[in-house]
Amino acid sequence: MKEIIDGFLKFQREAFPKREALFKQLATQQSPRTLFISCSDSRLVPELVTQREPGDLFVIRNAGNIVPSYGPEPGGVSASVEYAVAALRVSDIVICGHSNCGAMTAIASCQCMDHMPAVSTGCVMPIQPRR
Repeated sequence: MKEIIDGFLKFQREAFPKREALFKQLATQQSPRTLFISCSDSRLVPELVTQREPGDLFVIRNAGNIVPSYGPEPGGVSASVEYAVAALRVSDIVICGHSNCGAMTAIASCQCMDHMPAVSTGCVMPIQPRR
């Protein structure tokens, strides 16, 4: 946790002052052009791999970059997609997978995920056809 706090303090001290105008503008509004859906994997950083600035991407991250079928069921991913499209009016939607994804490997190899019921339900159920 110390590294996280130190990084935040360094950001406030060094990075924020250099881009204060941008951050002040973003404090009151956002208008990203792209909805970027990616895996939560710590090795994938959407803004880094796309070389985008703060405010350019509306990012949704979850294990396996899963996007469930649209419907009235509550869910963070569905609500975020709906918000990005209806409220922010993004013009592009990118779903970015990556190599060696643990969630997709587990699903593809039918690994037992009894010890992770939320992962099992969250990743496997959305890719099954609706009846």
